[in-house]
Amino acid sequence: MKRSKADAVVIGSGVGGLCAAARLVQQGMKVAVLERLPILGGRLSSRLVKGFQVPTGATLVPFEGRSAFRETFDLLGVPMNVRPMQGAYRYRLRHGDYEAPTGGGGLLGMIEFALQDPQEARELFRRFTRALSWWQPSDEISFRHWLAQYSSNASVHALFEGFCAAYIGVHADETPAGEFFRFLKAMGRNIRYGIAAEGNRRLMNDLAAALVERGARVETGASCRSILVEKGAVRGVCVDKKGKEETIEAPYVISNCGPKQTVRLLGAEPIEKSYRALLEAHPHPVPVISLCIASAEPPSDCAGVWNFGNTKSLCFLATPTLTCPELAPPGRHLTVTYSVPPSSSPPLRFRESIQRARREIEENFPVLRKGAHIIHTGTHHKDWPSMHRWPGFPMPVRTPVENLYNVGDGCMPPGTVGVEACAQSAVQVAGEILKRG
Repeated sequence: MKRSKADAVVIGSGVGGLCAAARLVQQGMKVAVLERLPILGGRLSSRLVKGFQVPTGATLVPFEGRSAFRETFDLLGVPMNVRPMQGAYRYRLRHGDYEAPTGGGGLLGMIEFALQDPQEARELFRRFTRALSWWQPSDEISFRHWLAQYSSNASVHALFEGFCAAYIGVHADETPAGEFFRFLKAMGRNIRYGIAAEGNRRLMNDLAAALVERGARVETGASCRSILVEKGAVRGVCVDKKGKEETIEAPYVISNCGPKQTVRLLGAEPIEKSYRALLEAHPHPVPVISLCIASAEPPSDCAGVWNFGNTKSLCFLATPTLTCPELAPPGRHLTVTYSVPPSSSPPLRFRESIQRARREIEENFPVLRKGAHIIHTGTHHKDWPSMHRWPGFPMPVRTPVENLYNVGDGCMPPGTVGVEACAQSAVQVAGEILKRG
């Protein structure tokens, strides 16, 4: 068996893994990144499907403002070929559409539009501002239950049901109230989102190439078989590549494959009981359904994001080709939609949810009834979920095995989700490792 050494091994090349590796490499550490798939980037990558750059997960990329993801690229001097999203955020309710202003004031405007009563809207908005500035609700109740204290209006509940599903990842009655307001506060970081002009895969490949230029080892098709432990501390990994096994000795191991898979890779190594109890207390990852649609005409003139309060499944729709036409063949458009099953915990009933999502897409955008076709259907769940943990219930980045860490959306910082959450977890882990020396 081949043997080698590194200062740190990163299992998985998703956002958390590559961002952690970048911060360690930038400080002179020798890092090995192991990816079992043939492409890099995890759920921030893309595949070429019939000439369209279809995302493997996320569509929007944080690229300006106080973004840990953008900061990672800047640390290594890697340009981000990301274009600002050309449109705004639109919210569709049964009585019409609301476009959020770009200069602020969107929350009050959303509530006013939903309630259609300025006085009632200002009173409800006051409840929101108090929750943000004085008494943040606990996680012992859901956001839906918090909202029900102050309003029974069906439109305002529909508005925030769609908001939670699209941007937090679970239904309003599955979103802890405290986590909802932590998320609203985090939105104040003024992070701007855009579209990767050459696809997400190219973006992550550029970051990986910068790692290699600085001496890192980045390999695809390299499957980690086990994490090696001695006397309660990590000592490396065993990896398989094309049937050839290798042991990589390292004083630090960072897992970007989700907390559950990290435990599986430990094999017979006993896991401290309180950690396992925490892992099993909220065992379900966050599922989502992705439908990618090819068409001659875009579904609307909105180059931003649609969010829906008039649907049961469909929660998010964006047409990235209105910002980056090169993501599709000439004269064609790519529309990416996300939908949620009736419950984020099993049974997930994907077939029913996909059928409903297709109907809701056509009902909301009749132009897609003719000349449009679905080129990719993705169900993100189990070991390839939307997120490895429900918002509000993350695992810590540390594990009971000394110097073994998790990064990614299984241990996202409070109030964060998606790409930025993964990048922020990498900041925390890399900071700890560098501090420990």
